Amino acid sequence: MSFSIKSCKFYRPFFITSRNYGERLGTSGDKTIYQEHEETAKQKEVSKWRKPWIKREGEWQSKLSIFVEKSPHPDIMYIMSQIPNFTIEKAKSWWGDLKSLQESQNQKYLPERVAALGSNLAAVHFFTYRQCAVRLKGSQNWIKGDISTLNLPDHYTEGYYVEAIDCTNFHHGGIRYEGLENIRNLNFLKWLSLKNNKHVDVWCIDKVAGLCEDTLEYLDISGCNICIGCIFALARMRALKVLIITDPGEDLTLQAALSMLEEENSNLIIQAIEPVVNETSEHKTE
Repeated sequence: MSFSIKSCKFYRPFFITSRNYGERLGTSGDKTIYQEHEETAKQKEVSKWRKPWIKREGEWQSKLSIFVEKSPHPDIMYIMSQIPNFTIEKAKSWWGDLKSLQESQNQKYLPERVAALGSNLAAVHFFTYRQCAVRLKGSQNWIKGDISTLNLPDHYTEGYYVEAIDCTNFHHGGIRYEGLENIRNLNFLKWLSLKNNKHVDVWCIDKVAGLCEDTLEYLDISGCNICIGCIFALARMRALKVLIITDPGEDLTLQAALSMLEEENSNLIIQAIEPVVNETSEHKTE
């Protein structure tokens, strides 16, 4: 039995049988078939049966329904996990951390306030509201006291150029890292006191050095958390003339760094004061 293989020829059709999405429609004339399909496509609607049960009519709701649609706050979960061993001391510590976090949020830099008042007047509002004192350029009087009686302008006003800020009595434990952002663009600031602000550390000093390295001449950081890293930040402040710090005591590394800082800046005068000891701690030691 023999097989014969005949040659076959394939002919290309003269007409395109596939759909062309780029051709023009006869009705519109300006839109392609693809564009017409995209415009007429409708979004998929969610059926009523997919509505969360807690939102349906006639369903019973309990007090625990707050945990259904969104996750509970981490603080609530922490308290619930510590219920067997949750003591008054832990409650006070948790509440203190919560208040500290809230204060950090309250001290944040607000671009809306600066846009309405300007950098200098916005700084006056920020610091005087928090029991600080502010002195303007060309004036010997300090702006301080009750914010309701100061009658500060509520819109941009010429002549408010901040030259000195005293944060010694900053309320709620002192200024934080977030609050130091409010000295941005104070081109006339020469005098700054952060005395006894316990939250001021190396990160805060570095922030001040970055914002006021060309203008600040007087800086008081006594009573703050000073370390060797603060000296590197202070070395960037070329205009600094007077630096007041707490006596480093027997910390030889910090003493050597301060000596190198004086050699680096010949115009700088460093005054080391004795640390302030609370009377309560003195009685305890006795």
